[in-house]
Amino acid sequence: MSHYQKPDGRQKLVVIGNGMGSVRFLEQLFAGGQCPFQVTVLSEEDCPGYNRIQLSKLLAGSVDLEGIHLKSATWYQQQGIKLLMGEDYRAIQIDRSLKRVVTQGDETFDYDRLVLATGSLPNQIPVPGADLQGVLAFRSLADVDLMLEAGQGQAVVIGGGLLGLECGSGLAKRGMSVTIVDNMPIPMARQLDQHAGHLLRKELERRGIAFRSSATLKSYEGVDGRVCGVQIDGEYLPASLVVVTAGVRPNIQLMQEAGLKCDRGVLVNDRLQTSDPDIFTVGECAQMQLTSGQETQSLLFGLVAPVYRHAEIVAASLLGDQSQTFTPVPIPTNLKVDGINLFSSGEFNPSCFVEKSDEQSDEISREEVITLDASDAGIYRKLVLQNNRIKGVLLYGDVSDGLWYQTLMESGTDISAIRQQLIFGQRFLAA
Repeated sequence: MSHYQKPDGRQKLVVIGNGMGSVRFLEQLFAGGQCPFQVTVLSEEDCPGYNRIQLSKLLAGSVDLEGIHLKSATWYQQQGIKLLMGEDYRAIQIDRSLKRVVTQGDETFDYDRLVLATGSLPNQIPVPGADLQGVLAFRSLADVDLMLEAGQGQAVVIGGGLLGLECGSGLAKRGMSVTIVDNMPIPMARQLDQHAGHLLRKELERRGIAFRSSATLKSYEGVDGRVCGVQIDGEYLPASLVVVTAGVRPNIQLMQEAGLKCDRGVLVNDRLQTSDPDIFTVGECAQMQLTSGQETQSLLFGLVAPVYRHAEIVAASLLGDQSQTFTPVPIPTNLKVDGINLFSSGEFNPSCFVEKSDEQSDEISREEVITLDASDAGIYRKLVLQNNRIKGVLLYGDVSDGLWYQTLMESGTDISAIRQQLIFGQRFLAA
């Protein structure tokens, strides 16, 4: 079947979504100047793509709206990209037999190649009152606008992970009284150990944020259709605003209905190509299954670094370079709250010093923990070593050596020669 082409010979490329991954993909696609495609971008949001990571700083007032936009509308025009924005341009159907995308406004767009960058959707907690006005997620500019409209008052944030803490801190800086409700015993339990978690909670409490840890949300309570509080284990917390940060799930309904192979996300190979060879995926909606030996690793992507790598690979592939493939690496976590420095990467939570036998090689694998605790000075460090290589890094207070540790971990460097000084950081090696 011959593809329809413009009179100038270029094939049609349609991109669904204009988030951070989509913008990076477009940057890479046009980096060399001449692009071989006629590009149309469909975005249900009514503004060009922006830095979603900076939403917490926008909420806190640390940056303004202009400061989080990635590219201006003028940039798209200069590249010859047709950027179509708003609810009418939300893609609602992919007809793979006709190679056509249908939008909510009943417009159709033919494609030769299609890139899906639909991102993720916030998880909802299935308890009574979830549809009350004033119960929000924290995923978009529209969510931030609604939070700012709430003004001062009492806010409850559901979830003590990275996003919940950033949201709670931002609301507190705007003058709201904030309580964070979390079902885990410490904040950021997936990234921190007990000690670092307690240090972080203590600092946030000093800033006026209250915590209800190891707590279960029972219901949202409302009056006249608007939230007025939440009920947790044996306690009622009044609130004029409730923000739910209970994780996300890949936004794949469009792909499922189009008959693409999906699991939790849309399944892709290591070049981000779906089960349809003319359709590629970038970002949080993708799920990759990588096989090493007898083990299969299923990967979803919620951080920006791998999403940007997706963008680079897909752009290269569409420009004719089929050699680039995705290889997972440990991704560090950084908390974006003013005045709190935190770095976490890899594995760092073994229960003790462990010796275990490797059945395939009969070698002894020794896992060791090195810590530096200067809590009185607001500094805590923890390294996990295995066979004299760094397996995990946790830094609180002073994160200046984070990228150095990260490089040693990714490269698998044998640290035997610097083991005694390792916990103190790179600058002490020459001492």
